[in-house]
Amino acid sequence: MALQDRIAKKRELSDRNKDLGMYFNSDGTPKTVISTGKSAISKFGNQERSEKQLKDYWKYYKGDNMVFTSINTIAYNTVMCGYQLISEKPKAKQLIQMMFDRMDIDGALLDNVIYGLVCGDSFIEKVKGRFEEPLVKKAKSGKFTVSLKTASPFTMIINEDKYGREIDYQQKIGGQLLPTKLSKDDIIHFRFFPEPDSPYGISLLGPSRDIIDKMRDVDESIYNAIQRHTPKYVVTVGTQEEIPPKAVFDKIKTDLEDISSKNEFIVPGVITMSTIDESGVPSVEAYTGIFQSKTLVGLMVPQEAFSLGKGSTGNTGDVRALFFERFIKSVQHKLETQLRVELIDQILIENGMESNLVYMRFNSVTDADEERKAKWIGNLFRGFPEGKKPLSINEIRAAFGYSSVKDGDDLITGDVKTPVLQPSD
Repeated sequence: MALQDRIAKKRELSDRNKDLGMYFNSDGTPKTVISTGKSAISKFGNQERSEKQLKDYWKYYKGDNMVFTSINTIAYNTVMCGYQLISEKPKAKQLIQMMFDRMDIDGALLDNVIYGLVCGDSFIEKVKGRFEEPLVKKAKSGKFTVSLKTASPFTMIINEDKYGREIDYQQKIGGQLLPTKLSKDDIIHFRFFPEPDSPYGISLLGPSRDIIDKMRDVDESIYNAIQRHTPKYVVTVGTQEEIPPKAVFDKIKTDLEDISSKNEFIVPGVITMSTIDESGVPSVEAYTGIFQSKTLVGLMVPQEAFSLGKGSTGNTGDVRALFFERFIKSVQHKLETQLRVELIDQILIENGMESNLVYMRFNSVTDADEERKAKWIGNLFRGFPEGKKPLSINEIRAAFGYSSVKDGDDLITGDVKTPVLQPSD
């Protein structure tokens, strides 16, 4: 590399890391001796990420009703409960709400939560463009984030350095790696289950793949067994002294090939009808229940969602529902934080505003968890009828997932001047 090119590259690295200069060496490498390594071969077989593997996961999603329902139960409960924008700056909140409406943020997030759960990763491209008129008067001229485009996780390749940091992204179409590279500012990369030695996430179906295969094999075997062991008719025609001609046998056989529960049989005395193999297949539920339960454990969905809560009581059902709701909230919280850092703040800065002015908060699936917390806090406060309460307004707000407010760090007294929830919430 020529000296001039090395100088230009060094300057580019310096500019890229100027905000974090204390953490980097002069050549732009991080001040750390830790780098990522590659895992040894797993006893569970080849788990290496590939386009074929991702498409196999998608076949499971499309082809198995339990997988399809589980993934969509998580995705729809995460996204389609709706969201709120929280801000003390009305103009900043109005700007973000207007842009989210234009971008169809609900649809984009729903697609990408599904892709992220099935494939382990999902990617949203932030499409840049220009507005005919600035949305905000003090907005700088230039390109703005105007829409969102979901990229296929089958085609996205993450480029990383030897320290495991994501650098940029490329697409691989038809086996060919496209030369165009997208920077981290252009892509929002969601992964819900990380892997320590890879920039890619883990598919929700990965740990359950063997169990799903076994469950499908058992279902197929039971279906074939039931087909083999359904009651069959045995028809005796004629007597030992008088055997009817072949045409009579053929006619009776044809009539019995297409029978249903509506059929009634009226036969003469020389014809006798009986059935065999009426026992069926015993203990079918014992075979199917084991693999169904294991599959649902791997897919992180309670059995009650499939009306399979056999043996559960009201208490155990409530516990499962509570844990499922908390899992949904954790996914929502990850989306909220990542969208604020990588999308909301970028829109604010592009329009001449400061970052961290607007926060996103998804609505709860149910209010069961909030009810428990509210009841607990109410009982706690009743123990302090006078003087200061044991919690501040901001501590209560944090328990319910809201951001802090000004002058909310002091312990609550009997006379609460600042409301716990603001109108902007």
